[in-house]
Amino acid sequence: MLLQCPNCDSTRITTRNLARRAGGTLGAAGGAATGAAGALSGAELGATVGVVAGPPGMIAGGLLGALIGALAGGTAGGLAGARLGEVVDDHVLDNYRCLACGCTFSRRPILTGNL
Repeated sequence: MLLQCPNCDSTRITTRNLARRAGGTLGAAGGAATGAAGALSGAELGATVGVVAGPPGMIAGGLLGALIGALAGGTAGGLAGARLGEVVDDHVLDNYRCLACGCTFSRRPILTGNL
């Protein structure tokens, strides 16, 4: 779909994606915190599996389990936050900026038919 600036009719348009970036960052931070809390159980599991290799295996298994839990939580939270931010960008904020005149605007639905 070709977008045109409502101010100057230029087609040199870029997206700002402010909410998407903010949502991704906040979601990743929240997800990592949740993942870190869940990582405790991952660390316990890793230490249990690592007991076969003795004390060094328990430490390494515990650290790897905690790391995997935090990474998984951060990734899931970041994706969810970015998706929510994308919806906010598309439906609430003026997500498009004209590179010719600097005007910001949002995509408005075109209504057709008898109203």
